[in-house]
Amino acid sequence: MNKKMLLVIAGLAVVSLLIGVMLGTNVKRMKRSDKADAAGSNAKSEQNATEIELSQSAVHKNDESAQQPAESSDETVAGTASLSDGGSSDAGAGQNISGTDSAAGSDADVNLQTEPAPAEYVSKDNANYTYEQMMEDLEEMSAAYPSLLTVNICGTSLDGRDIPEAIIGNRESTKHIFIQASIHAREHINTLLAMAQIEQLLVHHADGVYVDATYDELLSQVCFHILPMSNPDGVTISQMGIDGIRDEELKEILRGCYQNDLDNGRTSSDIDSYWRKWKANARGVDLNRNFDAGWETYEGVSYPSSDHYKGVAPVSEPETQAIVNAVHACGAVLTISYHSTGSVIYWDYGSNGEVYDADAMLANIVQAITGYSAVSSVQSSQDAAGCSDYFVLKEGTPSVTIENGYSECPIGIEEFPSIWNSNAELLPALALNYR
Repeated sequence: MNKKMLLVIAGLAVVSLLIGVMLGTNVKRMKRSDKADAAGSNAKSEQNATEIELSQSAVHKNDESAQQPAESSDETVAGTASLSDGGSSDAGAGQNISGTDSAAGSDADVNLQTEPAPAEYVSKDNANYTYEQMMEDLEEMSAAYPSLLTVNICGTSLDGRDIPEAIIGNRESTKHIFIQASIHAREHINTLLAMAQIEQLLVHHADGVYVDATYDELLSQVCFHILPMSNPDGVTISQMGIDGIRDEELKEILRGCYQNDLDNGRTSSDIDSYWRKWKANARGVDLNRNFDAGWETYEGVSYPSSDHYKGVAPVSEPETQAIVNAVHACGAVLTISYHSTGSVIYWDYGSNGEVYDADAMLANIVQAITGYSAVSSVQSSQDAAGCSDYFVLKEGTPSVTIENGYSECPIGIEEFPSIWNSNAELLPALALNYR
């Protein structure tokens, strides 16, 4: 056999191998430049007459498989039934949670590199992205994109910091999507993520494409309401210590928290480490234990502390009130709460019927995009009185909690590319599915 014939055979073998890989492997996402070529390939499932358009870029690697519609069910979205199989976990310990089948297939955890987060306004070089930086960046972006971004002040923290709500999209739409981040202070890497998502929608509004829809088209059909930093005082404490707080009475409360936690054996940390790992607001109330869903029976800590103190009454804190009021004002069709850590999605807060089905649908979409495991909050015995618990159980609004990252909080900037990679397409996917 001559040399030329050998080269031809070798080339055919390589082509066959590549085709086999493409046909046999499901992957999580494709780059934006590939998405325009994938127009019309989105999967559709029907649940309670609601159209689901899961991105084929989150499920398929090649055009041939992408042309096949996702399997539908009369009761649930493909893969939903497996979501309730999640095992127990402690995401706060930074464990990777498993035990659920993926809504996007067995290879949903495969995570191809997406385009980096835009860097025209929001700096991504430091995990200690401060309240002041956030406010400055929001001001600059709203000035640059006045027709797309409105910044509303939905509340004021105990130490006098405005709580901004970034509103992006068509405010006349009936489909409003609510996202809040950093309700737990030390989890402030999620503020950087939320700000990067805002920046992405704005910077790429004219050229961004998700499946078969442009960003401009999606933003004309839905409206996002994003609180990038729900707990600005707490984040300031985690980043700067007690010196970041201006009110002297609040400082006294905070000093008392440290002393009480020392006396009760809840911490043995030096005071700088204690502030760095702070979760609560500026008077020691854990805001994610302050919602009116299981608040009465939740025990936690009986005094103001860095975490797990539920406050004197449900929704007693101005930061909690800001979240509830913002959701009520816009009539959100879903809510997302960004936390850290564990790379897991918490859903199933004890609802049933149509609310359960709607929550399962949302969990499926988030799981397909992020590749994270989906875990039943009920089955894993998560603490009550949280933000997602409240909106599911008391408002009937589908809600999930997304735990980003895998290290102990506060998470370092070295993990941000991975967190971005998992969440970069989430907002466009939500817009596509709920428009």
